This record gives sequence, C-alpha cells and structure tokens, in this order.
Amino acid sequence: MYYDKVAPWDQYPKNLYFKEVQYPLMVIEDFFSAGWPENQRDDLKRWRYYVVNNEHYKDKRHGPGTLLFIYDLNVKLVEALHLLWLDYKNTWRTDVATKHEQLENERREWVYWPKNLSDKESLNPYEVIGQCFKKLKPQEYRDQLREWLHVALYNHAADESLAAGQIITLYENMLRLYSAAWIVHQRDTENTITHKAWGNVKFADQPDELKLDESGLLRELNPELTAAAELGLKEIKKLIVERMPLVSLIVYLGKHDDPFTYYLLVLIDDGEKTPEHEISNKVEDNCRYLANVYAIAHKAGSAIAGINSGQRFWNTAISKGKIIYQAPELELPEVKAIGQDLLHCRAEFHWQRWGVQGKEFLKGAERYAADNNYKLAAFLLHQSVESVLKAVIQVVLGYRVQIHNLSRLLRLTLLFTDAFKNVFELGTPEGTQIFSLLQSSYSQSRYKNAFDPEKESIELLAKRVKLLFDMAEGVYNQYLANLQRS
Repeated sequence: MYYDKVAPWDQYPKNLYFKEVQYPLMVIEDFFSAGWPENQRDDLKRWRYYVVNNEHYKDKRHGPGTLLFIYDLNVKLVEALHLLWLDYKNTWRTDVATKHEQLENERREWVYWPKNLSDKESLNPYEVIGQCFKKLKPQEYRDQLREWLHVALYNHAADESLAAGQIITLYENMLRLYSAAWIVHQRDTENTITHKAWGNVKFADQPDELKLDESGLLRELNPELTAAAELGLKEIKKLIVERMPLVSLIVYLGKHDDPFTYYLLVLIDDGEKTPEHEISNKVEDNCRYLANVYAIAHKAGSAIAGINSGQRFWNTAISKGKIIYQAPELELPEVKAIGQDLLHCRAEFHWQRWGVQGKEFLKGAERYAADNNYKLAAFLLHQSVESVLKAVIQVVLGYRVQIHNLSRLLRLTLLFTDAFKNVFELGTPEGTQIFSLLQSSYSQSRYKNAFDPEKESIELLAKRVKLLFDMAEGVYNQYLANLQRS
C-alpha cells in the first residue's frame, strides 16, 4: 500500500538526492538534457548488445566509464518515474490526461514523438508508467540494470543469471518508460521542446538593439553576514567536517542572495585521492538540504604553493575571506601583499588571453552564420562564452578556472556580478531555452548529426553573446578603474 507521501520501504528511491525525491521531474529533465529520446534508445540498444554478446562495452571517446553514466541515468529515471506514479495514484490527478485534438497538436509541434505508444496510452502517460511497474517492481529494475552493468563490462554474455525473457522484458519496458517520461517532460515541466522553441526562440518584446548599462556591474566581495546567514554557515561547516574528515580548511568567500548561495573555498588534505572536481560536487550535494553552496575545492598543498608564489586568488582568499574551519595540523604561510601595478598587469594579461579570444570566436560564429553553417556557428558561440567568462573570473578573482561547464562558470560570476545572468534572462522560460541551446551546442554540434539550429535561433543567440562580451568588457574596465581609485 502507498500512504500519503511515504513510499514503501522496499521501493523507496535509493539513488536520488533529497532534492530529486522532492522534485522527481528534475530527474526527467536531466535525463533528456543528457540526450534526445532517440539517443537514449540507441544507448540502451547498444548496452543490450554487450549484455548478450561475448564482448565488453567499448567507447572510444570516454572509455567504459560511459556505461556507468548511462546506468546512473536509467536507474534514477526509474526511481523518479515510480515516485511520480505513486503521487498520481495517491492524488488521483485529473489534469494529466489530454484530448485527441491536443494530441494532434503535440504530434505536429514537438521535436520528437514516441512511436511505441498508442494514442490511448499517449493521452495519459502515467497509466503507461503504472503498467510498466505492474510488470516489474522498482527493485527488480534496479537489480536487473545492475546485472546488465556488470555483464556488459565483461567479455562474456549473460549466463543463467539473466534469462532471455528477462532481458527482453526489461528492454521493452525501459523503452516504454522512455516514451512515457518524454511525454511527462513535455507536458509537466517548463522546458517543453517544440520545433518552434528549439529552432526559433524569441524573447517577448525583443528590442532591435540590446542596450548596455555599465553602472554598478561589480559588487564588493566578502559582504558581511546577517545573523541568520552566519548561523546557517555554522551548520554547513559542521556538516562538511563531519562527513569529510580530510577537510583541512573552509573559507567563506561571499554569497549571492537570489538564489541564496554560500561560496566556499574548501582545502583537502594532500593524501586525499578523490579528484578536486568530485570533492566540489560532494560538498555541494551534502549541503544541498541545508542551503545552496558553491564549493571551490583544492588540495592544501596547492593553496600553500599559491600563497608562497604570490598568486592573487590564494592570498586574497586567505586575507579577506572568513576562515570558518582550520584543521589543527594545517599551517598556512603569511599572505603576501600584491602591488597595484602588478594587479593591473595581470588583469590586462588575462583579458588579452581569454577576453580577446572570446571576441575572435564570436567573429568566427558570425562568419559561419553568414555562410548558413549554423551548427558550427553554435559551436563557436559556446566557445566564445566559455572564454569570456573565464576572462572575467581571472580578471576579478585572479582564479585560474579549469572547468568548461557554462552553467557552473556563470554561477561563479554571481559572486561578484549579476551582469551575465541578466544577459540571458534566466528567470524567464525563453531565457532558459536559449541558454540550454547554448549549453548543448558544444557536444551536439560535434557528435549529433541531427543537430541543426535555425537561422533565427543563432541570430538571437549571437546577439546575447555580443552583449555578454560588452558586459564583460565593462566589468574589466570597471575593475581597472577600481584599482586606480584604491
């Protein structure tokens, strides 16, 4: 039985974060942001091949780790869909079924339409999900997918541990869950992908010329904490230290109010073998139920070397940041003062290296767009934004950023400015769509033949990237002006 909001213990999700349990639609959005429905079906078919044949899973670009990524996506999708099904049963929702007239409009307007569901099933995808869980329980999906994962990584096909009938049933059920999940994604999330939205995104009341306001682009770093924010910071420190015993130092760098986010520098003992980007993810995930956290994680030795060599980020972080935890065995060297002339010189270097490169990528995108090659134009617009965001981060923070994820780069700039978030109007559905197109352009343009953005989308995106560059140049100039006044 299912009572209220508590799932049966043996069916409770075991692979979802707390926030994903609260909002399972987030998992479905992530699933389809990782690949179109056709791509997910192809991945599952390829996975099945290695289950039933005497070969191990191969991926020339990323190695067998790709299969682990596919496994994680699938098992989380199953758990999220089960939560949605339980909620549907519990609340007896009447708003999920649609009419045949709407069905025809959706079939015409959506970028993809599942062919393995009947019209009756497409009218209410939750009933399809229920049918799939009637055949196999969530734990059976988990167990069999895990068996698929192990078998596919060996040179031998599945033996008696997986009968042919089991493999066929799981495969067909997963394909039906994909289709039902896609319809739920299109109807129940805010990221419905239509031919018009994907190929011709328009902002409401879009001006012909985008204006630049350079006033007050930069915020002062390290603002004072309110009593409530300081109390929250103490709880976060306690949680990190308890769950990550090799933490050597935690420094509060600043915050952003909307959405409220703590920015932390986290140093880990040099003996820790986990890669630094995974440590950042672990810190953020552990803190998620308390508050949003943006973690910059490094080994303690990197920080000590950076302070000794006079690197601005490390010296500024230690001298102006708020140290909220320091392990007794960690000894930090004295910070070094950096002259204004040197700061000015370094800022110019970073701008000439990354900012100018971003402008050249933008010019290249405009040339490809003029030749009607919108796929390569999209790729270069992505590269332009990555370069420009790296430029301003290194100019303002002095931090040599290694990440390529545009969303994460953009979040880091919120520590000192809202200019770039506002460029894409991320608080609107249209802004989210155009930024999603930009984010996906790097991989889609390189690996997906079906990726073919339309002229209007690229023209709109190019306008936004041009404004982003102008904003970045404004931030750069304001930083230099602030240096002269200080």
